[in-house]
Amino acid sequence: MRFLPTIKSRADISGTATVPNPASTATELASGRLLLRPATHEELPATARAHVLLLPFGLFPSLGARFVRRWQRTFLDSRHGVGFVVVDPTAAPEELVGFVLGTSDQAAYTTGLMADRRTVASLAVTGFAALCLRPRVAVRLLRSRVRPWTRRLLHHRAAPAPARSTPAAQVAVMTALAVRPDWRKGGIGERLVEHFVEYVRGAGATWVELQTSTGPLGAVGFYERLGWEAGSQRSTPDGDVIRTYRRVLR
Repeated sequence: MRFLPTIKSRADISGTATVPNPASTATELASGRLLLRPATHEELPATARAHVLLLPFGLFPSLGARFVRRWQRTFLDSRHGVGFVVVDPTAAPEELVGFVLGTSDQAAYTTGLMADRRTVASLAVTGFAALCLRPRVAVRLLRSRVRPWTRRLLHHRAAPAPARSTPAAQVAVMTALAVRPDWRKGGIGERLVEHFVEYVRGAGATWVELQTSTGPLGAVGFYERLGWEAGSQRSTPDGDVIRTYRRVLR
């Protein structure tokens, strides 16, 4: 599988999988030319390159496709991960047209990831290697993130866990959505979003959230056209402004 690297436009994107039930069937799009189906490990090189090219904001894409590929694999390896791709099987080799990645239960996914020491170590090693090759990114990381992360970690260890009188809501998170520019405006992004939403609804999620940049590389208009509810916004350590969107499922 390949993903064409000659991408100029970056509009209409979101920034912000275990593979979904193997019984999920592929869905035909674009008069049968395209297929929407669960993501597999074989697609990781293509989805990682697409993520770096189409979703360039945030720390992870700045670490390069190798790190993003290792990070995306954590979704594919988690039973709470969700991933779908749209591919053009008529191309030789098969081409990635778009993908969506996220979780059906963000809290459970995060807990499982942090408990997997081997995976955390692999991410750390891959990230360190990426930083060694990108000194400017390393300097930016030290200036903007290390100190806040340290304070947050110390606070988390010192603060007692709050008592819960009722079970916490199951929140799904759409982490990344991207469609190749030459295939946009044909409803592929909308189909990926709806497929993701219906999957996490069936997995028991109460609502689904996502974050996207409010700048020219973000997808504020796209999600508002789809009827998602705008929430709070915040500034990132890189100076971008991120807005949260939510869709209630129950």
